[in-house]
Amino acid sequence: MRLLKSLGRVGLSFFLTLAGAVLFVQLLLWAAPGDPIDLVPNGVEFRAELEAEWDLDRPLPARFAAYLGRAFQGDLGTSLTYRPGSSVSELAWPAALRSARILVPALVLTLSVALIMAWFSGRRGGPAVRLTQAVSIAPVFLLAFLSVTFLNESTFSLIESGAIERPFWFALPDTDSWVRSLLAILVLAVGSGALSEVTAACTDELNHLRNAPFIEAAVARGARVGPHLVWNLIPAVASVFSNRAAFFVGGLVIIEKVLQLNGAGAMLWQACLMRDYPLAMGLTVMAAGAVCLARLISDVVRVAVDPRLREAA
Repeated sequence: MRLLKSLGRVGLSFFLTLAGAVLFVQLLLWAAPGDPIDLVPNGVEFRAELEAEWDLDRPLPARFAAYLGRAFQGDLGTSLTYRPGSSVSELAWPAALRSARILVPALVLTLSVALIMAWFSGRRGGPAVRLTQAVSIAPVFLLAFLSVTFLNESTFSLIESGAIERPFWFALPDTDSWVRSLLAILVLAVGSGALSEVTAACTDELNHLRNAPFIEAAVARGARVGPHLVWNLIPAVASVFSNRAAFFVGGLVIIEKVLQLNGAGAMLWQACLMRDYPLAMGLTVMAAGAVCLARLISDVVRVAVDPRLREAA
């Protein structure tokens, strides 16, 4: 019963957070200068008709309520300028799936490497941890730019010297290949402090667990410590997962723009430039939903694993 109540609170938090994200984005779009009619040829002559057709003449609270009602029914609207007349869902979902092929591996890679580093070098640190901190401090856009420049320059030198033939992926980021996607995963997993912060969080939690009384009792009994550490580390890893999800989703916009990847981040950038409010809103709602879903999964895992959280709820 307590578990069901806890999950109910988590679900309510999910929907309230999503509604808050929708309201926040609506306010930003409302306050931004210009509108999509400015990009329509002869739009000034038909402004009144277009404002009525695109719901731009309605007050902000009415637009927010109407959009929220449609969004929870799965209707994200129709593109205005990016691809006029096309359904936002038909445009956004394929782009989101392409972005997921970068986002999910990057998040898994960060957590995996951070856990390995924390497990084997957490007590004393080490050169691997210091190297990680030095590399990870670079912003995502700078790390992507430096990586592309280094790969292109070094490969071009080898081609000119006759040491190698021109690779299939040369030159980045113009050539479409799996190398470009792999580079995006690595940069997103490491840059902007992602790997160093997750490693530090896992190290602190692991050191705390190793000094916990129940671990000392297990050592005194001669029991295996590893399973106890892994099980009690799950709630902390789930928290790190949910906390970093928003940063990874935001980093997609930058990494896809720098590496010219055709995902949801690049589409959101273009939709904002073209004042395509429904498409920008739809992509933002999907991003907020992904972050809320990550938090929901994290809370469910933590409540299911840690009985103290069920007692607190």
